[in-house]
Amino acid sequence: MRKYVAMLLLLAMTTVGCTSFYAKQADSVAGRTLGSAQKMALGSSRSFDIDYKPFRRRQGQDGKIAVGKKLIAVGSGPLQKLTLNECLEIAFRNSRSFQDSKETLYSEALALASARREWDWSFFGGSATGDLEHERISSQVGDDTSGSAGLGLTFSQKFLHGAALTLGATLDLATDLIGMKSTTIGSLLEANLTQPLLRGAWRGLAYEDVYRQTRDFVFSVFEFERFTQTFATDIITDYYQVLLRRDVLENEKANIERLKQTLTLTKVLVEGGQRSRIEQDQAEQELLDAKVRLERNEQAYRDALDELKLTLGLPIAARVDVDYPQVLLDLNKVGPKPIGLTEAKATAVAMSVRPDVLIQRAAVRDTERDVQIAADDFLPQLDVTLGISAPGTEPRKWYRTRAHRHTRSAGLTFNYDLDQTDNRDAFRNAQIAFEKSRRDYEEFLDQVRLDVRKSYRALLRSRRNHEFQLRSVQIARRRRKLAALQQKEGQASARDVLEAEEALRNAQNGLTSALVDYTTTRLEFLGSLGMLRVDEKGSIHERKEPFGFARISRRYPETDSK
Repeated sequence: MRKYVAMLLLLAMTTVGCTSFYAKQADSVAGRTLGSAQKMALGSSRSFDIDYKPFRRRQGQDGKIAVGKKLIAVGSGPLQKLTLNECLEIAFRNSRSFQDSKETLYSEALALASARREWDWSFFGGSATGDLEHERISSQVGDDTSGSAGLGLTFSQKFLHGAALTLGATLDLATDLIGMKSTTIGSLLEANLTQPLLRGAWRGLAYEDVYRQTRDFVFSVFEFERFTQTFATDIITDYYQVLLRRDVLENEKANIERLKQTLTLTKVLVEGGQRSRIEQDQAEQELLDAKVRLERNEQAYRDALDELKLTLGLPIAARVDVDYPQVLLDLNKVGPKPIGLTEAKATAVAMSVRPDVLIQRAAVRDTERDVQIAADDFLPQLDVTLGISAPGTEPRKWYRTRAHRHTRSAGLTFNYDLDQTDNRDAFRNAQIAFEKSRRDYEEFLDQVRLDVRKSYRALLRSRRNHEFQLRSVQIARRRRKLAALQQKEGQASARDVLEAEEALRNAQNGLTSALVDYTTTRLEFLGSLGMLRVDEKGSIHERKEPFGFARISRRYPETDSK
């Protein structure tokens, strides 16, 4: 008895030890499903790995994070400036939200593979059962033991027109655990085919749910590709916002130094009796206000930097900063890049690249199909079932089937509900839903056109704003220089100088804001039109031609423009 218990325990331990095998098997299944969808949506399969491998603190006393050749201290240590590309690389490795999106897509791939098992000629199912009994006779004659086991394997296959095929094999064993002579083994092979003739038959209605799930997963792959672009542009936007905060901070510091000079000169003029004490108070009050703004801007900059760290997936205590002022210098040197598209061209491109256009067009097709499905429910159920089974020989040659003693069966199932109220209501609601989806689609297309127009106009406005701010900075610098000279000569008051200082500070902040706003808005605009490509490290590259969903439309015609 003990040896059988030990065998059962060993089997259980072996099963538990196979969990890593199942995890690898799931990765393989999800990988094949993803690869197939990527070829359909993107034209080629891409590497996809859900293992979370962020840049982590190194083991050792320093505990620094290695990013390429740079070492990032945590808590204390030197401040490390990160370029934009380095931040993108960190985000694509460390970001928790990006990892969540990858895992969501992976789970969808597993769900689709599971749903398609019975349609791919590869679904095997079965079970093995058994029990072991031990009885001790009170008369002390001896121990009476017996055992039995059963094994069943099933193969299922569904067909496009509603048929379902099931192939099964069973094996039964009974023994008193003494020897093979007292052991009986029986086996049975059977096959059953069920084909609906009316309701649920033909027209691919049986495959509809899996068809939609497969198509929607292709959409998800295309959406994820677009999400990588959106994610990258969001990182760039956050990075530039920190740069903007830092530039405002530095402009305020420079403004304070100029205000100190103005206050010093005003004091000299007041002491010489050339100016009123009111002007000195004005200059001093303006300096105090600037210091208050400095404190506020310092906090805003630190908060924005910490939020960027969180977005990148770095510890809040990481000693990093943006690459200021080099990135802004490079940005100003290049200047605002051209849009490269007219409004009409951008609108046309949007209709062939935006994932939400795909989804909306498919929704119209699905509601139309729902009307056909609801109409099919009015038909009576009429299913024909065919079966055949053959037992194995006993007791020694159980693996041989008795084909000449097989059993064949045929049956016909008919069912029709005289009360069609529920079907009537479902059919009418399906018609209403279809008409609504068509109206929603027309409204959606108008909204897309409006979104493109608004984005395009915002780009033009942002570009003109940059030109205005550039001119404003030039004027403000000249005005401030002239006011300072005239104050020394007694021709201008302290108020004139203070107003010139305020104008210069606002113009400098406005120039940086306009450049950052145009740069980020342009990237978001190009991203929405499929004009960006993101490499494995997260770096963004602009495309010459938009990347749309033409491949998907060839496979799913309902997503093509009509």
